Amino acid sequence: MLARFERLMEQAVEGSLRRVFPTSLQPIQLDKAAARAMEQAQVVGRRGREVANVYDLRIAPGDMTRFGEYRKTLADEVRGYLLEYAQARGLRPVGELSVQLIEDPAVRGGSVRASARFVGLSASERQDLEVAVEGTRRLRLAELAAAERARSSAPVPSELVVSDSAGVRFALEPAQEVVRIGRGVDNDIVLASTHVSRYHAQLRWVESSWLVYDLDSTNGTWVDDGKLQAGQPRALRAGGRLRLGDHELEVRAVRASDRGRR
Repeated sequence: MLARFERLMEQAVEGSLRRVFPTSLQPIQLDKAAARAMEQAQVVGRRGREVANVYDLRIAPGDMTRFGEYRKTLADEVRGYLLEYAQARGLRPVGELSVQLIEDPAVRGGSVRASARFVGLSASERQDLEVAVEGTRRLRLAELAAAERARSSAPVPSELVVSDSAGVRFALEPAQEVVRIGRGVDNDIVLASTHVSRYHAQLRWVESSWLVYDLDSTNGTWVDDGKLQAGQPRALRAGGRLRLGDHELEVRAVRASDRGRR
């Protein structure tokens, strides 16, 4: 059952459209960008973890032209992926999900810019959202303060690189805000290990540090020698280690040669 579920998820991520797009921009890039926008817009409200319901994916004119008649089908596939992603992560959209592709000459060819919006809320729901946004901000700051107390007093560079012996290398930059790690091919950092959960962990840039959150993984997440507990993230630091299940990543400060590399 699990293998069948994963095959279905991977089909949703890759999409049957990949074979027909003569462009470097592929459906999985849209899926990743939309999921990251969903995570960035997540708030913790009275009804749990809520996310936006409208997603704007901005792409270059050339990519839009090449998509041609497949634009609506592609938007529908991304919408289906977001529904599956939200269900798997226990996220609650505030309304019916909608995805639209927008032509934007400011976007570089082969890339996508995603944003999320809360649309169609009543006055009372909008007020609840504002309270949830502020509450989520305070929660993140409290998590940061707790992580700061638990870590070394050494300063943490804003840009770090995580890598492993298998060739995985990913530069963390504050502008990314959220980086998802797991076995699923729709993560930002994909680790091909059966001991790594599909959505295993998440890195969030909070004010001045990268915080690591375990996403209820099966085999756990460690920062250095400390195992993460639910709702108790830890800060990454240069020279440290990040372990997901049996897969270990080295953490170091970014060098000039790492800039722009993924």
